Amino acid sequence: MDVIENKKDAIESRKLSPDERRSHILNIALQAFLRDGYSGTSMSRIAAQLGGSKTTLYNYFTSKKELFVAVADREAEKLFDQIFVISEGAGDFPTMIVELVRRFLTALLSDYIIASERMIVAESGRFPEVGHAAYEIAVRRGVDGLTACFERAIRSGQMRNADPKLAAEQFLDLTAGNLHKQRLWNVVTDIDTGAIAREAEAIARTFLAAFGNDELSRAARLTSDR
Repeated sequence: MDVIENKKDAIESRKLSPDERRSHILNIALQAFLRDGYSGTSMSRIAAQLGGSKTTLYNYFTSKKELFVAVADREAEKLFDQIFVISEGAGDFPTMIVELVRRFLTALLSDYIIASERMIVAESGRFPEVGHAAYEIAVRRGVDGLTACFERAIRSGQMRNADPKLAAEQFLDLTAGNLHKQRLWNVVTDIDTGAIAREAEAIARTFLAAFGNDELSRAARLTSDR
């Protein structure tokens, strides 16, 4: 707690640059959205937490929706930068797919993503713009990144000649399966790395059986049948 307070004091004790101020606003808004939901968060309350006027806040973001989109965009960018930093030359294609699944699954099971998903589901009925923004920023970005990855795999012959966008969507659907649902619905509160690894292996086999080249598909099906 002292570390957080000291960091806050350090921020408040000097004049922030515009970029630092914007980042500070996003940090406060992120916590507010996760804690109070979209409907329970107001620009006035965020301005009060910033210790300034609403005018200062509105100089950066003209509406709560714009602020929400900015928060979601920043967090999605950080998340996918971590996920997609994979050297495709390192190891074989099945190994890369297992690692890609593991990274996506680990992210989906994180406290931040679970809290975000619960908030989006709870709020999107009354505020469709919340669901629309989250889908375009998070799901669409994930599909686009995977599509580019799978296009390269199809060209190199590691995947069968399929629609790479469909493969990306199916990949995400598989990853957001059993363990994710258990965590999202609070059936379990903690999932160990061993369970994540086993689930990643199973999901990767299913994906390769459907979209791998003939050799990889056959090997994945034989492994699954054992």
